[in-house]
Amino acid sequence: MSAHKWTPSPGQIIRAEVPFSDAEQTRTRFPVVVSNYEFNQAHPEVIVAFATRSTNIKHPRDYDVEISSMHPNFGLTGLTESTTVRCGRLFTLSKGVVSDVRGQVPDDLYTDIEHLVRACF
Repeated sequence: MSAHKWTPSPGQIIRAEVPFSDAEQTRTRFPVVVSNYEFNQAHPEVIVAFATRSTNIKHPRDYDVEISSMHPNFGLTGLTESTTVRCGRLFTLSKGVVSDVRGQVPDDLYTDIEHLVRACF
């Protein structure tokens, strides 16, 4: 995906190569875009919320939103299993590390994500 031709939209679930904390290796992740469309259009970066398989969550936080595989609109997400969005764990990615858009967070859950991101910051 060309970073110059793509403008992310809030609530998109993307596939990106995200560096480990030591920045020597990367791992494919599926974060959620939380920056607004105007920011995404104007800058070469995108702000995303970290997401992980819900089965990986050992200590749920009050800023977590689960995208459950049981949600009636789960098919829109492009995910294969329940995933938890950690709204208090944001990071900035270059659009160049984004390989594609997997899907979209259902509207009702994105409203929760937006609210929690604002509450955390």
